[in-house]
Parts: sequence; C-alpha cells; structure tokens
Amino acid sequence: MTTRRAAAVAGAGIIGIMLFTLSLQATQEPRRWMALDGRDWTQFSPKEKQAFVAGFLAGAAGTGAATAAPDTGVLRRTVDSLYRGGGLRYPFGHMVYATQLDEFYWWENHVPIPLYLALSSINQRLRQGQHDP
Repeated sequence: MTTRRAAAVAGAGIIGIMLFTLSLQATQEPRRWMALDGRDWTQFSPKEKQAFVAGFLAGAAGTGAATAAPDTGVLRRTVDSLYRGGGLRYPFGHMVYATQLDEFYWWENHVPIPLYLALSSINQRLRQGQHDP
C-alpha cells in the first residue's frame, strides 16, 4: 500500500469515527421536558414514572402558589393551604396521574402527545368527574 493510499484510508477512518461519535452524542443528549411524550413514558420504569409525575405536580403546585416574596416558608404555607382547601390545580395524587398516563398512552394515536398536554387533558377529565353526580 502506498503512503498516499494509507493516508487516505487513515483519514477516512478518522472521519468515520468522528461522525459516529457525533451521532452518539446527538442521540445521548436528553430531550427537553416539553418534548417528552408517550414514547418516553412507555420506556420509563415505574419509579421514573412516579418521579416524573411527582415533579410535575410539585412544579404545578409551586406555580399555583407563587408569591412575590421569595420566602420558602410562605410558599410552603400557601401550598399546604391550597392542598387542604382543595385548591391545587392538580389535586389528585401522583399515582392517580401515573396510572391514567399508562392508560392514555395505551392508545397508539395518543403516543405523540407530549406528557404535559396528556396530564392537562387527564386532569380536566378527572376534575369534571368530581362535579358529576
């Protein structure tokens, strides 16, 4: 093999390795929470599902109780008060929502729907059921 040909093969090999590495990095980057959908949900372990929903509910509660004061004590008392008074936007326990998401994503046409939209839809349906006789 000539030196020129060896250099070309080595160069092509290096380029191939670089492209492979870049493609691995692209697939290993975590997706943003807004992009998570039924494909992700069905791959989560039960503990990951519980953690996702619990985090979502905590974020929703914190947003619903947001005050101008940065005092965490005030925020905690506000969330506790909303919880006791039934005023949380997502009032059901995390296992209720996790179970409902499992059922929601059982339907193949629901799989592309982002998790946060699925949770909103489920919550609306559950809250409507609270008011039905």
